[in-house]
Amino acid sequence: MATMAEVFNRFADDYQKHHILSFEQQKLIRDICNCRTHALGGHVTACSSCGHINVHYNSCGNRHCPQCQGVNKEKWILERQYDLLNVKYFHVVFTLPSELRSICYQNKRLLYNLLFSCAWQTLDDFSKDPRQRLMARIGMIAVLHTWTQTLLYHPHIHCIVPAGGLDDAGNWKSSKSNGNFLFYDGAVANAFRGKFLEQLIKLYKTKKLTLEGKISHLKKYHNFWKLKKKLYETNWVVHTEDPFENPDSVIEYLARYTHKIAISNYRIKAVDENEITFTYLDRANNNRKETMILPAEKFINRFLLHVLPRGFCKIRHYGFLSTRVKQNCLSQIRLSLKMKEQGIKPKLTVKEVLRITKGIDPDLCPECGQGTLICIQELPRLRGSPNYRKCS
Repeated sequence: MATMAEVFNRFADDYQKHHILSFEQQKLIRDICNCRTHALGGHVTACSSCGHINVHYNSCGNRHCPQCQGVNKEKWILERQYDLLNVKYFHVVFTLPSELRSICYQNKRLLYNLLFSCAWQTLDDFSKDPRQRLMARIGMIAVLHTWTQTLLYHPHIHCIVPAGGLDDAGNWKSSKSNGNFLFYDGAVANAFRGKFLEQLIKLYKTKKLTLEGKISHLKKYHNFWKLKKKLYETNWVVHTEDPFENPDSVIEYLARYTHKIAISNYRIKAVDENEITFTYLDRANNNRKETMILPAEKFINRFLLHVLPRGFCKIRHYGFLSTRVKQNCLSQIRLSLKMKEQGIKPKLTVKEVLRITKGIDPDLCPECGQGTLICIQELPRLRGSPNYRKCS
């Protein structure tokens, strides 16, 4: 199977000679190339029974690395099980129109934050609007994605929203139709558009937006105002999926999005002399599986479009699911729903996660299946220039 490490090992040096990369992009290339190799160090284990020797190299831990998401995903699922409620959940997607993508790319931190805040403010306002007949404090888990199946730049957020909220009396109140309906997508989209553009205009007026290259013409007031007019006339997309009937499926479903990256290794089918072949799902054709071939330079360029700013939080919790109030709010809701209290959420190690989710005991010898693996040597990571990458 071809991998992103193979792509970068073969083509990244030449790519970096012709492109200016951010610190985060350079670090990602280095991390993926060094992931699970001697460059990052590791340890040697020996079986207490048969003496079998194993060498384990460290993972890079980069959140964009295809090899480092599996255990993190499973750990996240186990921890979120403690937050589950016996109610229906909606999947709501907020998408920015194509006219904003270039501005968004040059102002990632600013506009990604704005996307999150405006999506939450919109749903929160609707939950408090008497016309919506909910009048309760709702919750939301939101995850940022920036890609399409073919790795094009497409900023949007996936939100999981419980079908109801906590009223002033501390009781659970379901959304319309016994939790089968949240809000009208068209009305939500219009409100979201208004909130986002209002804040975007403020950023423009205070000169906080970077507008360079092909969008430098927007520095001129009349050009930006033409864009603003077009954006107000455009139908923005907010889509709500039918509610989940089974709460147990909610976390597994959301986990597909929380720890998903632009492309996984299994989709990369071939790395040829100058081209990369990968598969994708054609959303416009009933998710039919298709194959695309791109020049290596173009493929890398598309992949690097989706590297997030350093320290940026791409998974966020709001309302009664926000960290500072979640414990008390969820206890109130469970009491109202006559649910059993979950108790204290455990903090699981990687080994515990593997035992629970995969039935794998990392301490058990894979050779004899009886002895315990004991660490006999620590392998230090390579030192020297931060530009090292090749690990052969």
